[in-house]
Amino acid sequence: DEDGAHTAGQVVIGSGVELDVDGAKRHYQIVGAPEADAAHGKISNESPIGKAILSRNLGDTVKVKPPGGRYNVKILKVG
Repeated sequence: DEDGAHTAGQVVIGSGVELDVDGAKRHYQIVGAPEADAAHGKISNESPIGKAILSRNLGDTVKVKPPGGRYNVKILKVG
């Protein structure tokens, strides 16, 4: 259940997350593709970052594989 996942620190659609991306803190909300609006911090679960962190947990470091490169992000907060 979605509320239980939030409480457990797991990233699900609807989660607000704080990430460390190459030393910079970024805040996003994970949403479905139709609601995505990167300019307002809403990223799709189908985006490279969204795919990489979905179902991951607070404290995890994951590899993001966008076209043309790779980088790591660490999940600092889930809410």
